[in-house]
Amino acid sequence: MFKNYSKPLFVVLIMISCVFNACVDSQEQPKDIQSTLSELRVYGITPDFSGITDTQTELTSKDLQGKMWLVSFFFASCGDICPKMNAVKSNIIANHKSDSLRFLSVTVDPETDTPEFLSKRRKEMKFLDNRWLFLRMKNDSILKHFMNGLLVGYSENPENHSARIILIDSKSQIRGYFDALDTKHVDSLESILRKLK
Repeated sequence: MFKNYSKPLFVVLIMISCVFNACVDSQEQPKDIQSTLSELRVYGITPDFSGITDTQTELTSKDLQGKMWLVSFFFASCGDICPKMNAVKSNIIANHKSDSLRFLSVTVDPETDTPEFLSKRRKEMKFLDNRWLFLRMKNDSILKHFMNGLLVGYSENPENHSARIILIDSKSQIRGYFDALDTKHVDSLESILRKLK
């Protein structure tokens, strides 16, 4: 009687093994990025925010949940740090095509940098990737709350903004600060992003 069922049982076992291996293989990439993130410190949770992008659409913290994102601060009329920082960010974006990534540039001069002005500057600089979002917070209190929550400090003088790129994971946790003007910091950030597909 056992001989009659041995062959079907063997086939079933082979099928189960194949399904199990397929599941393991499909999880290898997420494990890659998760193991990398596990080595990074958690600095805190990103504060809630809202604002208007250069495309005249509202963006809130909820819109970025489930994504890994990089946030930096700038203002459009800045002639020193900002162009260098945005050039570095543009190269990072070109090197990493994952749809799981978002890139957020927040103006620290909301009075001058209207969505229309941000859109104009973006086109002039040819920053065309739609994963890159240029954001104007609705008022200084929201901007101050956001910057302080990210531990970079708020200043009424736009020129005092940070030149760091901040890494946020898919759970809205702050995972790292990288100086955009330091090649070692940028290389370290890119090595993390290469694990994400």
